[in-house]
Amino acid sequence: MTADLLPPPEAQLITAMREKPPRMSMRQAALQAGISETRWRQLEAGARDFRGVKYAEPPGPAQTIARMAFVVGATPEQLTAAGRADAAAELEAMAESVEHAPPFTGAQRRALAGRVRRDKDDLGT
Repeated sequence: MTADLLPPPEAQLITAMREKPPRMSMRQAALQAGISETRWRQLEAGARDFRGVKYAEPPGPAQTIARMAFVVGATPEQLTAAGRADAAAELEAMAESVEHAPPFTGAQRRALAGRVRRDKDDLGT
């Protein structure tokens, strides 16, 4: 139990990206990531409330953090800089699977993969 919990760097990145225009609510983001809104809130805050007391949330699984990053448009490079190379590798694998997915045209695959890979300059940060 601790009084002043700071979100981990990857959560701060995801929050900053989600709040950029066009702003996305936690509910919208969680729905797109395929996780509950409660879980999104816990991971983004880095804490979990239990009977009115905040407890530190353990780091989220790499796949979950990668899905959250994908939804808000974060890059593997940004996740690595935030100390989550494991989630960055998952995000890169997501980009690869999208790039080679058969239901999309070549242009659609490249556009989706590019969204995952775009760098900070493209994001205006």
